[in-house]
Amino acid sequence: MSIFILEDDLYQAQQMQQLIGEICEKKQIPYNFIEATSRADEILSKIALCTYTPIYFLDIEIKQETRKGLEVAREIRNVDPHGIIVFVTTHSELAPISYQYMVSALTFIEKDLPHETRRKLITECLAQYVTKNNTLIEEDYFVVDNAYTTIKVPFSTVEYIMTDEPHRLQLGTTNQLIQFYGTLKEIEQMDTRFIRCHKSVLINKKHVQQLDTKQQLVYLTTGKQVPVSRRLMKTIKALLKEG
Repeated sequence: MSIFILEDDLYQAQQMQQLIGEICEKKQIPYNFIEATSRADEILSKIALCTYTPIYFLDIEIKQETRKGLEVAREIRNVDPHGIIVFVTTHSELAPISYQYMVSALTFIEKDLPHETRRKLITECLAQYVTKNNTLIEEDYFVVDNAYTTIKVPFSTVEYIMTDEPHRLQLGTTNQLIQFYGTLKEIEQMDTRFIRCHKSVLINKKHVQQLDTKQQLVYLTTGKQVPVSRRLMKTIKALLKEG
């Protein structure tokens, strides 16, 4: 399991990281890592690598930007609809405004609460985190787990996988791009829902929308285009006829 902390005060970040670690040890809550950072991009870049539903403890004010945490929460929601978001802040007056960002935060924890009260609230949040990971109905996931990378994304969001560089692939989903090491041949053998449309491209059959024989392109449901070889046009045509 993955625990993220967004906090620009180094001392407070270390305190939060230590407190969460102590709670997890006492309650025997398993986790892969506790990531404390002041940079939103460090969190966003690691979400795709999380095997289970993460929990995010976000400070609302980052580097004098009063609503930065709310904006980060919205970015998180674009790639992680299930993660648990908790705001840890001195700006509890922004709680009503958070609804405008539509990020479905679990709760607000005020920084100036007594230590034991904060510990109790964080413990309750982590209990929700455990419950959600234990009971969340597993979606059908596309998973790559090898010596170089671990990726887990809902298969329904996977649009295509193409060769990026030698031994490196690009995974295109409906909302993100992920580079990882592997071969198309390995991926092709993993799931029959992939179909090859080009020597360097696999596509998810469910996302094939249209074939342009003149331009030699396959249009996917989001409007993205990938190349199709003449040799494989008949295969794509047959797929479209199947509906």
